[in-house]
Amino acid sequence: MKHIQTVFRITLLFSLILLTINAWGEPYISFTSNRTGNYDIYIIDMNGENLRNLTNHPATDCCATWAPDGRSFAFVSYRHGKGDIYIMKVGGTEPRRLTNHPERDAAPAWSPDGKQIAFQSRRTGENHIYIIDINGKNLQRLTKQGINSSPAWSPDGKFIAFVSNQNKWGDVYMMDSDGKQIRRIKNQHGGGSRSPAWSPDGQQIAFDIARQGNGIFIMDVDGGNAHRMSPPLNWSYNPAWSPDGKWIAFDAEIENPWGNPNVPLNIYIVSVKSGKRQQITHHPKKDREPAWVPEGFFSVSPTTNTKTTLWGKLKQTGRATR
Repeated sequence: MKHIQTVFRITLLFSLILLTINAWGEPYISFTSNRTGNYDIYIIDMNGENLRNLTNHPATDCCATWAPDGRSFAFVSYRHGKGDIYIMKVGGTEPRRLTNHPERDAAPAWSPDGKQIAFQSRRTGENHIYIIDINGKNLQRLTKQGINSSPAWSPDGKFIAFVSNQNKWGDVYMMDSDGKQIRRIKNQHGGGSRSPAWSPDGQQIAFDIARQGNGIFIMDVDGGNAHRMSPPLNWSYNPAWSPDGKWIAFDAEIENPWGNPNVPLNIYIVSVKSGKRQQITHHPKKDREPAWVPEGFFSVSPTTNTKTTLWGKLKQTGRATR
């Protein structure tokens, strides 16, 4: 009898946990926005609701990448006058500075095992790809030639895709996670591919193309079967694949077919299966660099410390302009 009661209690507790998680509704997407005059990092659910500012600092904060457990995120901040990478705990107040160099560090990407962050840096005069442990130790430079940017880890952590100008137009390349075996990923649309993002199963890579109206494309990891996901003649950038593989988020100037830099950027998602597109943010400023928030983000307990920070912000009833 006691065994049955124990099983029942565990089942009830698990159900309550699931209900708590589901109460948040749809998955969240983080993004960078200058809607208050300077760039900060925000989150919003994929229905375009529950917008909140995560960094809220007078300096520029951008380019969030999430720890696999969803409890921390790394980002680029100019709060010390130049671009450095910081790590901030969900519900925390002060981020921890990870890099500190006179040259600009940018485009952080958290490894799938949670132990390292890849990033691009100009610390040798040209952009190269580096990796560093999350405690700030064991800095390693991975690329040796060309100008390199936008690192992206494969889901199994064995490879890093990145952008390099080692060919005429610049393109997406791949290397082993230790910097060996660098090879170009060719596709039938030619060069100019940028901003690689891996599918959760590691079989495909989403990217944008600098030519052809800056569209979002998908290709197999060998470059085959490349096809467009965003509308033709619209300027779309920075794809990010959802954890379930069903959606790709991106930022776009949908109402601007000519790439005017003064028009708004907003966050969109597109169904990988159907191609159906949905606009997530609606703001006259610039919303960019989407990243899907891992489910672990929602498991942060509402402790005394977090009630006035993350949980307090998310449970506010006031609405913000999306």
